[in-house]
Amino acid sequence: MFEKELRPYQDRLAQHPIYGAIRSVEHVRIFMSRHVFAVWDFMSLAKRLQRDFTCVELPWMPVLNEDSARLINEIITGEESDIGHDGQPASHFRLYLDAMDEVSAPTEKIETFISQFSRSYALGKALNQARVPAYVQTFVKHTIKTARNASTAEVVSSFLFGREDPIPEMFQTLMERWGLTAQQAPKLTYYLNRHIEVDSGDHGPGAQKLLSRSIITPQVQEKALRAAIDAIEHRIRLWNGIYREIQKSDAGA
Repeated sequence: MFEKELRPYQDRLAQHPIYGAIRSVEHVRIFMSRHVFAVWDFMSLAKRLQRDFTCVELPWMPVLNEDSARLINEIITGEESDIGHDGQPASHFRLYLDAMDEVSAPTEKIETFISQFSRSYALGKALNQARVPAYVQTFVKHTIKTARNASTAEVVSSFLFGREDPIPEMFQTLMERWGLTAQQAPKLTYYLNRHIEVDSGDHGPGAQKLLSRSIITPQVQEKALRAAIDAIEHRIRLWNGIYREIQKSDAGA
């Protein structure tokens, strides 16, 4: 779906210079300390879809489409309670934090943000208190706004084309460029390989089905396309920001 319309945007994302810019462990640390916010806010999109396609209210009521309910529940299970590197259940967010610790990527900003946000649920205030870079704040705010206010079809489209669809190729490219092995960084390589596996094999195709079932009119289709473009463009801007920080780091070395 939307193959022709999205191709120019997808090509820009796939060819972003950030993939060639990450050449050292210090670059990896910069990347991860910013990208972790995208790992966190992803779950708000997923949880919104679980709310839309299943029943999470009391009393429980039968859902309209049990196949869609199963698809999103399977995605949630994998993202929120996958099996980690040590064989124990762990969310992908937790796996990412463990991988950050493994390469000594700073986690102070994301930890401060989670702590502040859990107390007040004031998104902008928590991001500011954690001193999160402005471009990362823009990305997170767009994600949460989509999860809170967009239609189901728009959320599925953002979820699919901004996350599930590009992630396998992005992470595969990063793996190849970084040259990290399982012996050097077992937790990080496990996280990347796990996403390449589940997003290309299960989550991506599942999200495609959810989107197809959500588009019921030409007007809904147009809004879903716009949401897909917005999601990809926000990912590109996130990459732009991280790329500039890597360049700045190199210039100061």
